[in-house]
Amino acid sequence: MQTGMVRNEDGQLLGVVAIFNDITELRNLERLKTDFVSTVSHELRTPLTSIKGFTRTLLEDSEGYYDSETQHEFYNIIDQECDRLTRLISDLLNVSRLEAGRPLQLNWEPVKLAPLVQKVVANQLSYTDRHHIEIDINDDLPVVTADQDKLDQILTNLLNNSIKYSPDGGTIRVKVTRDGDKVAFRVSDQGIGIPAEHLPKLFQRFHRVDSGDARKAGGTGIGLYLVKHLVEAHGGEIDVESEVGKGTTFTFTIPENPPEELMATQAA
Repeated sequence: MQTGMVRNEDGQLLGVVAIFNDITELRNLERLKTDFVSTVSHELRTPLTSIKGFTRTLLEDSEGYYDSETQHEFYNIIDQECDRLTRLISDLLNVSRLEAGRPLQLNWEPVKLAPLVQKVVANQLSYTDRHHIEIDINDDLPVVTADQDKLDQILTNLLNNSIKYSPDGGTIRVKVTRDGDKVAFRVSDQGIGIPAEHLPKLFQRFHRVDSGDARKAGGTGIGLYLVKHLVEAHGGEIDVESEVGKGTTFTFTIPENPPEELMATQAA
C-alpha cells in the first residue's frame, strides 16, 4: 500500500490518497514456483537414485552373482532412467526458453508418422506391464513436415500421462487419422479422469490437479504446458475431454504442410 497527502495551493491538508495493489496472483505464482522447484527436485532424485543403485549393484558384483540376463535387465533400467532424466531436462530448457519470450526452435523435416507412433508406444510399454496400448493408424496418412523429435516429445508426454493417471491399468488407445489437410492424433485412457473445474487450466504452467490420486501420480506441472506450445509451434491445436472415474482423451491436430512464414519463425 502506498499513501500520499493531498494539499491545496495554500498547503492546507485536503485528504489522503491510498493506493492498494492486489498481489494475490503474484503470491500464488511464487507459491507455485516454490512447489515446482520442490517437485522437480523430487523428479530428478527418483531416476538418479535408481541409476546410482543399479550401477553400484553391478560394480560390487565382483563374484559374478548376477547372470547376464539379470545384468541386461539392470542395464535396461539404467538406460530408461537416463531417458527419463533427459526428457525432464529437455522440458526444463524449453520452459526456460518460453519464459524468456523466445520461440521454440524446430528442425523441419519430412516425418513418417506410423513408425514414429510405433516407436513411442514401444518405449512407453517398457515402463508398464499393467496397460495395453492399441494403435489405430489410417493407411492414407501423408508424410508431414514437422520436427520429429518434438512430435516424439508430444506423444511421449501424452502417453506417459495416460499411463501415470491410469494406476489400475487398462487400455490406452492411440488413433491417428487424416483430416483434410491436417492430421489428427487422439490419445485416450481409462484412468482417473480430470475434474471439470481443472480442464480450463490444464495447459497452464505449473498447474497440477490437486486430488489424492493425482498427487500420488506425481509430475512437474510443465508437461502439458509444453505439449500445448509444441503443438502450436507446429501450427496445430490441442483439446482435452475427460470424465472423472472414466478416463481422458487428448486430441491434437497439426497441418500436413505448415505455412512458410511459420516455418521460418520456428526454424532452428
